[in-house]
This record gives sequence, C-alpha cells and structure tokens, in this order.
Amino acid sequence: MTLLRLERRKDSRRTLRATGDQHDAFELAQRIARGELGPDEQAWLAKAFSAFIAAGGALPLERCLGLPRNDYSFRRASRDYWLRLAWKSLEGSLSPWQRSEELAASIREFRTRRWARWRSLEEPPIYAEQAESALFWAFRSSERVPSSAMQLHNIACQRSRT
Repeated sequence: MTLLRLERRKDSRRTLRATGDQHDAFELAQRIARGELGPDEQAWLAKAFSAFIAAGGALPLERCLGLPRNDYSFRRASRDYWLRLAWKSLEGSLSPWQRSEELAASIREFRTRRWARWRSLEEPPIYAEQAESALFWAFRSSERVPSSAMQLHNIACQRSRT
C-alpha cells in the first residue's frame, strides 16, 4: 500500500513523500470506484486527507493520494492495472514467468485478431473472456501495450518504472 508522510525539510517547508508504489494507489482507487471500501482503502484515504490537511491544501490531492498527476502517467497506470488483471486471470498452474509468457502470446493474438474489430466498441463484447476484457481496457488506455514477456513480468510484479 502507498504510505504517505509529511517530512520537514531543512528550509522548514513541509513536503509530502510517497513511499510505496503508485500502482498500489491506482489499484486502491479502482477498488473504491467499484464501491469496495474496506479497511485498507479507508486507511489510505485517511492518510492522504491527513497529509492534504496538514499541508494546508498546498499539495494537490492526487499527490497526497499517490495517484498519477498527468495524462501520460494516468494512461500508463491504467494500462498496467488492466495488464496485471489479465495476467492474474490466466488459468492453469503456471509459474509467474510462464504466466508472463502466456500473456505475451495472448497480447500478440489479441492485437492481430481482436483489437482491429473491437477498437471502435465502447466496452468489450459480452462474450469476451476475463483476460480479453482486461486486454480490451489495456488497449483502450494506451496506444503502447508491451508484448514482451519480460516487460509484462515487470508490470505484473510491480517492478515497472515509476
């Protein structure tokens, strides 16, 4: 989970430092948007609003929440969120690396067989499998969807650059 803390700098200004991963914050935001407000989400919101109030409103709320603050970062976080869901939805008793290889193959197939027909749709078709639906949203989020097993493995294991 993203932890937020205010630190006092030498010049006596307060600054917010997010510790943790921006992907965690984006995933928490997605859960709240779906109406899932559990203890983790409440703690995250409480810490973020505490930091916002402690800074006297000088810090943007999305910074306090640890969320992406520009269009590029938002699109990448959204794409990565959907790719992680697709990665988790693959069936079988696969190792994490095998799962990444399977997702890479699925993305290449989706790009050539499905995306050309589905790109104009507002939502994935009702007959789409869970992984296909997640890939649909990943492709809608970003023009650049990685298809190498290594990149996908890094995203799935939350080791992508932030």
